[in-house]
Amino acid sequence: MFRIFEKSRCGVLLMGVALLLPLAAKAQWRLGVTGGADYNVFKMDKQYMTDFQINGRWGATAGISGQYEINDWLALRADLNWTQKNYRKNRVILSQIDYRYQNNYLQLPIMASFSTGGERLRGFCNLGIYAGYWLTSWREGSDNNIFSGFNMPFSEKLVFNAESDQRFDFGLAGGIGLEYRIASHWAAQAEIRCYYSTVSTVRQYMRVKDYRYNTTISAQLGIYYIF
Repeated sequence: MFRIFEKSRCGVLLMGVALLLPLAAKAQWRLGVTGGADYNVFKMDKQYMTDFQINGRWGATAGISGQYEINDWLALRADLNWTQKNYRKNRVILSQIDYRYQNNYLQLPIMASFSTGGERLRGFCNLGIYAGYWLTSWREGSDNNIFSGFNMPFSEKLVFNAESDQRFDFGLAGGIGLEYRIASHWAAQAEIRCYYSTVSTVRQYMRVKDYRYNTTISAQLGIYYIF
């Protein structure tokens, strides 16, 4: 009975290998670099600061990308990129108060890539998740001295507070784009991508909750070598 079970198990394993062989035969690896611009939207509850405005700001993004093509329409893709998530906070009544924030993140999006089209030109859609880490934060702008009335410009690197700042980031990632096959081993891509954060940049350590989130849209170009 044990030998019969062993033979049946081996038969199932061989059948599984046989089914996967056509996929492995078509599978291809590719490696590339990406870069472009991004626009970040920062959302927070202003609470009592009714005359404050929170506006998005432009930034930059760049990274490396790897992709494993399972067949001609499905692939698994992972990127490692540096992405800026900038924003601006200013007051309506006191225009002298203007804070511009520059935030640098390291991100790892992992996505399924679906594609369709011809041999040269193809459209694709990337869907997945990402994890990130808040590397640095910089602030510049101007403030107002209420006693003297003078405008005070400033530019400073911000120091993270372990109690209040949440440096880990996680969320959803997705994008659409076009790919053009330049040669047998080279391809170029243009993509619009969105990173939707589900983790607040502020830890909830006080009684009054203070949730703040980033949503970042990037327009990027990429060049790939296909092995």
